[in-house]
Amino acid sequence: MLALMGSGCEAINVPKITQRDALTRFRPEPSGEHCDFGGQAVLTGLDQDHNGVLDDVEVLSTQYVCADAVPTVRTRTQVEPPGAHCFHGGQAVHSGLDSDGNGHLDDPEVSSTEYVCATTVPHILMTSQPVAPRATCPRGGMVTRVGHDANGNGLLDDEEVAREVEVCNEPIPVLSRVRRLADTSPKCVRGGSVVQAGMDLDLDGFLDLPEVNATAYACDVEPADLHLKQGQVELGSGDCAARGTRVDAFEDLDGDTLPDPGGYTTTLYVCEATRTYDGDFVVSNDVDLFALEGVDRLRGDLRIQAPELGEVILPTLAIIDGSLVVQGNSSLKWLDLGMLRFIGDDAEIRDNAQLEEMALGDEEHPLLVAGSLTVEKNPKFSSLKSLVAVVPTDSITVRANDTLESPGVMPHVVTLTGSLTLQDNPLLTGTPFVNLLRVDGDLRLVNNPGMEGPFGLEQLQSVGGTLELRDNPQLETLAPLGHLASVGSLELSGNLQLPDTSGLLNLTRAGRIHVQGNAAMVSLGDMPLLTSVDEEFFVKHNPSLQRVHGLPLLRTAGTVSVVGNEALTSLSGLARLPQLGTLEVLANAKLPTLGDFAKLRELEFFNVQGNTALTGLGLGELARVTQTFIVSDNTKLPTCQATALAASVFQGTPSIDRNDDAGTCP
Repeated sequence: MLALMGSGCEAINVPKITQRDALTRFRPEPSGEHCDFGGQAVLTGLDQDHNGVLDDVEVLSTQYVCADAVPTVRTRTQVEPPGAHCFHGGQAVHSGLDSDGNGHLDDPEVSSTEYVCATTVPHILMTSQPVAPRATCPRGGMVTRVGHDANGNGLLDDEEVAREVEVCNEPIPVLSRVRRLADTSPKCVRGGSVVQAGMDLDLDGFLDLPEVNATAYACDVEPADLHLKQGQVELGSGDCAARGTRVDAFEDLDGDTLPDPGGYTTTLYVCEATRTYDGDFVVSNDVDLFALEGVDRLRGDLRIQAPELGEVILPTLAIIDGSLVVQGNSSLKWLDLGMLRFIGDDAEIRDNAQLEEMALGDEEHPLLVAGSLTVEKNPKFSSLKSLVAVVPTDSITVRANDTLESPGVMPHVVTLTGSLTLQDNPLLTGTPFVNLLRVDGDLRLVNNPGMEGPFGLEQLQSVGGTLELRDNPQLETLAPLGHLASVGSLELSGNLQLPDTSGLLNLTRAGRIHVQGNAAMVSLGDMPLLTSVDEEFFVKHNPSLQRVHGLPLLRTAGTVSVVGNEALTSLSGLARLPQLGTLEVLANAKLPTLGDFAKLRELEFFNVQGNTALTGLGLGELARVTQTFIVSDNTKLPTCQATALAASVFQGTPSIDRNDDAGTCP
C-alpha cells in the first residue's frame, strides 16, 4: 500500500495554489430572472493561466447583488392663485420621485414645479418653470412657454409650444437719499427732511426724481441727523411680491449708526424688477404677448406690431432698456403698460387706427423716457391724460391725431433737451405741459385748428431754438406765454384770428422775430422788456397790421424787414434802434414816413421800395450807410429827399428811381 501511494504521488503534478490566484470581477446585471430591477453579478474563480484576468472559463461561482425597486415618478397639481407665477392664476404641477413608495408625492419629494397659467384667450396656454442658477443666469430665472392647446387636454405639450422665453433674475441697484424740506412745505410746516428711495433705472449712479418710488417725511429733523441703512427684503416677506430692498431711516444724533431712543424712524421698501429678458422682442400675436407676461425687464427694444390684437396688457413689465415702438396695430383699442417705469431710448405710439386709450406708467410713479416720445396718427385717440406719468428727456411730438381733444396734464415734464411739437391735431385745445420751464430745441404749435391759445405753457421761461406758432386758425391770444423770457426765434405765421402779440410781458431777448401772414393782426409789440433781437426782425404780409409799437427797451437788432403790410402806418416801436445791418421797407401801401426810426444812425444796407403812400424819409439822425442805398418806386416820395439823404450818408453810387421826380424839398 505504501509503495502504491508513493508511486502515485510521483506520477501526478498538483499545482501549488496561492491567495494571489483567486480573483473576483463584476459585471452589470440587467433586469431579468436574477434581478427584477437589475443590479450587479459578482464572479469569482482562480486565475489558472496567471494572466491577471478572471476569464469566463475560470469562473467557479456567481452571486447577484440586486437593486431595490426604482421609485415611481409622480405628479400632483394644485390651484395656483393669481400672483407672481401666473397673473391670471392657473395650476401648479409638482413632479418628483415617490421615494417612500407610499403612492403619493409628498412635499419633500417635489423636485420641480411647472405652472400652467390661464390666459385671456381661449385655448392658449402658458407654462412657466424656474431655471436653476448657471453661467448665463447666475441667480437663476424662469422659462415661459406659450402655445395653442390643439388637443384640448388642458396641458401644453411639447409639440404645441409656439414661443419660448427665458428670463434671468437680475436685480437693479437701489439708491436712497435725504433732502432738506423748506419751511413752507405743506408736508412739514416748520421744515425738516424728505427721505427718498428707488431703483437706479438708468444706471447713472444718481437717484433722479422720476426714479423715486418710495418717500417719507421727517418733520423737524435735519438731514445731517438722519442715517440710512439698506438691507434685503426676502421673497414672501409680505412687503414685496418678489425680493426687494429695505431702507431704514432713523435719527442718529450721536453718530453711532444706531437709532436714537425715542427718535424718528421709518422704513421704505423698494421692490425689485427681477426677471430680465436679454435681447429685442417683437409682439406680433397673442402668443408673443403672453410670453412676455412674466418679464419685469427687457434688455433691448420692444416692438408691438400685432394687427389682430384688440388689447395689449403687460402687467409686470417695468423696464425697457431700449426703445418702445407700438405701430401698425389696426385692431388695438387698449394699451396697458401701467407698471412701466423706464424706457432707455424712444417711445413711439404710431399708426394705430383703433387706439382709444392707453396707460403708460401711473400717476404716482413717473415713467422716465431717456429719449423722445412720439404720439402720431392715432385717429381715435382722444386724450393725453393717459400720459400723465411720462417724463421724456429729449423731445415730444404729438402729431395728426384726428380726435385728440383733451390735453390732460403731464406735470412731471419740466425740461426738454430736444424739441416739442404739437401739429395737425384738429380738435386739440391746449397743451399738457403745465410745469414746463425750458425747451432747449424748438417748440412748434402748428395747424391745431381747435387751439385758441398756447394754454398749458404758462410756466415756460425759455426756448433755445424756434418758438413757432403757425397756421392755427383759432389762435387768439399769446397770454399763456407771459413768463417767456428768452427765445432763439419767435415765428408767428398764418394764425388767422390772432389780433396782436400782447401777452409776451417778460420776453427780454429773441434771436429772431418773424411775423408773417396773420390776417387779423392789428398791432405787433406790447413787449415791455424786450431789449434785443439779435439777428432778424421780419414783419411781412400781415394785411391788417397797423402798427409796430410797445417796444420801449428795444436797442439791438440785426436786420429789420417790413414787407407787404397793406394797412401799416406806424413803426414807433423801433424808434430807439441806433444801428442796423439792414433796413428793408417794401410795399407797405399806407406807410407815410420812416421818421419813427428817430435814433437810427448807421446802416449797411438801406432798401426802400414800393411804398406808395410814403411821402417822407425823416431819418434825421442817420449818418452812414456803408454798403447799399436803394430808394425806388415810392410814387409819392420826392426824389430830392432820397438824393439829399444819399449824398450825406452814402459814399457809393445810390440806386434812386421811379419816385416822385416832381416833388419838392425844403
